[in-house]
Amino acid sequence: MRKKVLLIGGNSLVGQAIASGLGGDYQVIPTAGHHAPENGYQLMAEEPERLAEILDHENPEIVISSIRGNFQSQMDFHKTLAERLKGKKKRFLYISTANVFDGNLSRPWTERDVPAPESDYGSFKRDCENMLGKILKNQLIIFRLAPVWSAGCPRVQQLKLYSRNKEPYPTYPNYRINVTPAKQIGDYAKYVLDNHLHGIFHVGTTDTVNCFSFEKMVCEALKIDPPQFVVQTEEEEVSFAILPARKEIPADLQMTVSDVLSTLK
Repeated sequence: MRKKVLLIGGNSLVGQAIASGLGGDYQVIPTAGHHAPENGYQLMAEEPERLAEILDHENPEIVISSIRGNFQSQMDFHKTLAERLKGKKKRFLYISTANVFDGNLSRPWTERDVPAPESDYGSFKRDCENMLGKILKNQLIIFRLAPVWSAGCPRVQQLKLYSRNKEPYPTYPNYRINVTPAKQIGDYAKYVLDNHLHGIFHVGTTDTVNCFSFEKMVCEALKIDPPQFVVQTEEEEVSFAILPARKEIPADLQMTVSDVLSTLK
């Protein structure tokens, strides 16, 4: 029998990638913030009581969350979720971010490193990770994502818009980044769930690239006329990259920047 997955934030780019990756091997029940998706529920971060009702009704073996909203609302929402799952034969996959390291851009970071956020967003994600870890322990899976790209993602749409309108587009040649193709997130999710893994996983390329260079290569790959790039310089090169180091992930799920550009085409 297929395991039941409650996918919270199922209409987002990440949510759609996960639903696609899990395919027919799992029974995916999606939620979305502003309407009820097909065979799913409307659910917002400000509705922990509604979440409890859905959990009681569906009784999923796995819950995945990429929900958005006010930080405090998200924290309360995920605490309610964790308390409901605690101590049961259930797993929770929480979608986090590279921003948990945005307070120290001196080098790339792996899953073994302690987060060092500076931004409000990065600090919130760090605090939510910690709260969930204390409650759920080995029931918890965390995916930290490098910037996510696909052929129709918001970042590509922004490049197209700035190109079409001939507007100045800020870019950062002194930033080295790694990136995540949306499909990789779904592939990781299926592998981690299939193999009953837990803990923190960095989902992104195994190598890094100059941010400006990557944006130009995206334009070339998708045949977008380059926008009017405006270079924002730093005194020295910095790194905004989270590298995957978990040995359990097989080589065929690992990707390079060149692989990502190929998927965009």
